[in-house]
Amino acid sequence: MVTKRDIYDAVEDREDAILAFLREFLAVETENPPGRNYRDGAEFLASELDDRGYGVETVTVPEEIVAEQYPERTDHERVNVLGRKTGELSGPDIHFTGHFDVVPAGEDWSHDPYDPVVADGRIYGRGASDMKSGIAASLFAVDALEAAGVDLRGSVTQSMTVDEETGGFTGLGYLVDEGYISPENTDYCVYTECFDSSRICLGHRGVLKFHVTAHGSKSHGCMAHDGANAVMAMNDFLGRIDAYEDELHARTTDLPVTPPESRHADISATMIDAGYSENVVPDRCRATFYRVLVPGETVESARGEIRGLLDDAESETGQTFEYDEVMFAEPTSVPADCTVGRTYTENILEFYSETTPVVSPGSDDQRFVVNDAGIEECIVYGPGLLEQAHVVDEFVPVEEIVTATKVMAASTADLMGVTG
Repeated sequence: MVTKRDIYDAVEDREDAILAFLREFLAVETENPPGRNYRDGAEFLASELDDRGYGVETVTVPEEIVAEQYPERTDHERVNVLGRKTGELSGPDIHFTGHFDVVPAGEDWSHDPYDPVVADGRIYGRGASDMKSGIAASLFAVDALEAAGVDLRGSVTQSMTVDEETGGFTGLGYLVDEGYISPENTDYCVYTECFDSSRICLGHRGVLKFHVTAHGSKSHGCMAHDGANAVMAMNDFLGRIDAYEDELHARTTDLPVTPPESRHADISATMIDAGYSENVVPDRCRATFYRVLVPGETVESARGEIRGLLDDAESETGQTFEYDEVMFAEPTSVPADCTVGRTYTENILEFYSETTPVVSPGSDDQRFVVNDAGIEECIVYGPGLLEQAHVVDEFVPVEEIVTATKVMAASTADLMGVTG
C-alpha cells in the first residue's frame, strides 16, 4: 500500500513543475467577456492531458447553442476539454472540473497580468486564484499519485471548461446537458474553485440578474405635461425594490455562507440608464438588478415576486414596464457528511488544526453537477483565495497550491481505497 507520506513527497518533488505549468497557463489570455483565446487555452490543456496519457476530447459548442446564451459573441468559439484515464482495477469514477476563463484584467496592475511573476512565495497573474491554480492542482495531484506508485482504480476525469464567469451555460452546463457528467459516469466530483486549501465548500447562494425598462413618452422639458417621464415611473419601482430588500433581509439560511453577513437573501440595483438631453423628458429608463437567493428559495419564485412588483408599479404609474432576464443560477448545497466531503475534510486536517465547511456567497458551476446532473457527491475545493478573485494584482500563495494538491491526491487515493 502507498502511504500518505509517499504521496506528499511526490507532490513536493513537483513544485517547480507546477509553477512552470501555471506560469504558462496564466499567460494565455482567456478573458471573458468576450471569450477570448478559448481555442488556445483548450489546445494547451489538451496537449498537457495527452502528454499524461489521458484519453482527450475537445468539445466545441455549436454556434446555435452559443447564440442562445451569448447572441453578441458568436464570433468567439466556445471550446471545452475533457481527459479521462481509466485504471485496470475496478473502482469509483472521480471527476475534477474547473473553468479556465478569467475576468478581464483591467488596469493599474503592478506588472503585466499575463506575464506571470513568482515573488515572495506567491504567483501573480490574472486567474492565479480564480481559478487556474485549481486546475493545476487537480492535474498534478494525479501526476503525484502515479509517481508514488498508485495503480488507479476506477477512473479519473479532468474537465476544463469556459464561460463560468458569465453563467457557465456553454461550459460545464453544456457538458452536463450532453451527458459528459452524469450519475452513470461520475461517482464523485470536485469543482476546483477558489476557497483555499483549508476548507471545503458545500454549495452556493443563487442569483437572478435582470433588466427592467420603464416606458413613458418623450416631450420637450418646457412642456413636460405632454410627456410621461420614464425616470419617475422607475422611481416608483425602485421604491418598491427598497421595501422588498428589507423583506429579503429577513430570509436567512442556517448554512455556513461566508461571510456571515451574506446569510440572507438580497437585491441590489446595480446600473441605471435614461435620458437624451437636459431638456427632454425621457420615454424610457432601464435599471439592472442583482437578486441573490438563499437555499430554500427558487429562481421561479423570485421571478414571480419581481413580476408582482412590476404589476404594482404599472398599476400605480399607468406606465408599462419590461422585464429582460440576463442570467440565473439556482441555489445549491450538499450535505457536509457526503462521502467526498468527509474524505476531503479528513485530509485537510492533516495540514490544519481545524476546518469548517462553507457555502459560497455567489454562484458557480457546482450547480450544474448537483442540480442538473443529480450528483450529490460534489464539493468545491481549490487552492485559490476567494478574496483574490477578480482583483488587481491577483495572486495565489505557492504553499496553497502545494497543500491543495496534496489534499486532492490523498483524497483521491482514499476514495479509490489504495492508501494504507
